[in-house]
Amino acid sequence: MNEPDSVTDLADDTRDEELSLRERVRSRPRYLDLEHHTIEQNILVLAVPLIAERILQAIVNAADIAMVGRVGASAVVAVGLSNQISMIATGVYDAIRVGTTSVVARRIGAGQHEEAQQTLRQSLLVAIVLGTVAALLIGAFAGPSLRLMGAEPDVIQQGIPYSYWKGLSMLFEFVTMTFTAALRGAGNTRLPMFSGILVNITNVIGNYALIGGNFGFPAMGAEGAGLATAVAHFIGMVVVMALTIRQANPISDFYKGSFRPHKDTLSSVLTIGVPASGERLSLRGAQLLYARAIAGLGTNAYAAHQVALRIESLSLVIGFSLGVSATTLVGQYLGYGNPDKAEEATWKCQKIASVLMGCTGVALFLTAPYIVRLFVPDNPEVMTLGATVLRIVAVAQPIMGMNHVLAGSLRGAGDTAWTMLITGGSAWIVRVGLTYLFVGMLGLHLPGAWYAMVTDLSVRCLLFRRRFKAGHWKEIKV
Repeated sequence: MNEPDSVTDLADDTRDEELSLRERVRSRPRYLDLEHHTIEQNILVLAVPLIAERILQAIVNAADIAMVGRVGASAVVAVGLSNQISMIATGVYDAIRVGTTSVVARRIGAGQHEEAQQTLRQSLLVAIVLGTVAALLIGAFAGPSLRLMGAEPDVIQQGIPYSYWKGLSMLFEFVTMTFTAALRGAGNTRLPMFSGILVNITNVIGNYALIGGNFGFPAMGAEGAGLATAVAHFIGMVVVMALTIRQANPISDFYKGSFRPHKDTLSSVLTIGVPASGERLSLRGAQLLYARAIAGLGTNAYAAHQVALRIESLSLVIGFSLGVSATTLVGQYLGYGNPDKAEEATWKCQKIASVLMGCTGVALFLTAPYIVRLFVPDNPEVMTLGATVLRIVAVAQPIMGMNHVLAGSLRGAGDTAWTMLITGGSAWIVRVGLTYLFVGMLGLHLPGAWYAMVTDLSVRCLLFRRRFKAGHWKEIKV
């Protein structure tokens, strides 16, 4: 008689546990809340969707190179060098992206939702203009730019059509990134995650269809990768716009206001954004010289460099995500009038980033040869070089995590002039200078270039930390 009762009681207890778990899952924080959530909860709310989005994006980027790699090393180099050119346009656009996130975060933290929506409207206007100009210039100067970077003739032949499509995608990408920058500043990283997932899945399918010629499409090689990118970013632009309007959030009514230029709003965005753009452009300029030095080592060396960069981008997911989280938290806490919480959030983000990326570095060091082999299985030289440089950068993973968080916090506070000086100065003096010393004079080949990069990252980390601890960022008005 007692056994059925025991079974019933056990079943009831199990159901209660399931309900309790379900309730805990449903009640977990989903959106940023400075007043009711702990700092750790807010970090979790911001970082988890960012990590999910960036992991998928990094996997897709790696899949891009893997699929292009099946065409040949020249195609890999064509895509890599062409992307270096488009990154210059992205550097100019960073004036809008960084400024939008920082200003929106301040306005939302202060409870000024209409001002945050106005910031998004003004930023969209500038993004459309910059995207259109970028598309035209990248298409017009694709050939001369590739020749200037020292590309070989077969690389130029494949890189020009890829650049045409990549340039067009810049317009769609700039509009999309403006929406995601505003959403992240408002504390919502879930909507950018959903649109980012769709873009990446579309890109993979498009690459599979167009690079190798599947589903009845012609085999277009590197050009197919560019076309797939343009289509994916167009779809992403439409989706993120629709999600921003349809899902309840502090900036969802942005379209109801005036889109006429507003001097004060643009000034706030550009005051923060222009130094951020200068930082990115200075870094890209240094990276172009860095890439040219590596391209001079030959197609195999540059292919190994590109493969290693794509694999390394997987490890940067955590640092990037916690850096963006720090940007939003610092901006909102300062707008809320609590600089001490902003500082506390930064140190907690930094601790998490350095620990997790340290673990990632260990895994990367141990598995480097096996991962590289997945990308270029038929080229022993590329495999050997790629594994060697991956192990070099694996050691610097904790430093890279700290860099992302400290720089992100300074940007969130609007202290972008100093991030520009630190990043640009170190990239040009340390990275470029040591690359030409190690590669050109000492003959250390590709590993020498990566030693230079790791030294640059270490110098930046020390300088960012010193600037943040000085505390001047707490006094900046936006």
